[in-house]
Amino acid sequence: MSVIRKASVFAAVLLGFCVGTAHAQDAIAVDVPFPFVAGHMEFAAGRYLIHAIDYVSSVIEIEGITHPSSTAFLQTNALYGTDPAGDQPSLVFTRGENGYRLAQIWDSTSEGRELSGVRIPPRDGRAGAQGNARPEEAYVIAANWR
Repeated sequence: MSVIRKASVFAAVLLGFCVGTAHAQDAIAVDVPFPFVAGHMEFAAGRYLIHAIDYVSSVIEIEGITHPSSTAFLQTNALYGTDPAGDQPSLVFTRGENGYRLAQIWDSTSEGRELSGVRIPPRDGRAGAQGNARPEEAYVIAANWR
């Protein structure tokens, strides 16, 4: 990695810590009852805090409360629509053959974040042309503001 890129990443993380501290009241606390994958990291079932580190570049932090060594910084994309849990924050997971994967984080009734590369299955849950293949399913877990 070049020196300029390392310096840029370091500056973004440093700025993110400052912004994250200023927005600590915007953290979402959630109990996830199953192990899951977010980005390329595996997380055990447990309680997590999720908050925006940098609103400009859409970086979020997932911080383990029951598993303090489980922390990750993830790049997300803006998501607009309707929060599946109504007026409280929520996380949307997909469940496939390889387990659960975090797909979306909703922090308001109409705005959220989505992790790139994770597809939400259609609502009817049909396997489609795959015949007997088990379809992916979406699971919504309601969260709380912290």
